[in-house]
Amino acid sequence: MKKTIGLTFTLLLTVAFALTQTSLASQDSEMKKKADKPAKAAAAPKAPKTDADVQKCISDKFAASKTITNGAAAVANGAATLTGEAKNGGAKGGAAKTAKACGAKTVVNNLTTPAPPPAAAKPDVKKKVEPAKK
Repeated sequence: MKKTIGLTFTLLLTVAFALTQTSLASQDSEMKKKADKPAKAAAAPKAPKTDADVQKCISDKFAASKTITNGAAAVANGAATLTGEAKNGGAKGGAAKTAKACGAKTVVNNLTTPAPPPAAAKPDVKKKVEPAKK
């Protein structure tokens, strides 16, 4: 019985050791693969976009948008002024984020949203109160 327990314990230790070695070997090979990849060039910083580039980017995005109608952008010194009509407030905010993503430093959001429809007047219905019966 003691031999069986000893052999089982030895077998378990051997398997654990083998799995550890396999795991370490796979980690080493992954590290080598990552090291073999050429490093991304962190060379020259990106040149700042010109106002014309930013304006074209915003105009292209507005043209493809289903939520902005008659959208236009004027860009001067990195400041974008947005005009047109947004479907709702969320679309208006999204347009400002789009302008920032295109490279605008500041955004003046002059987009308009349609006025909400007037609330329907509720009829004034009063319940008829009957006097209590005795």
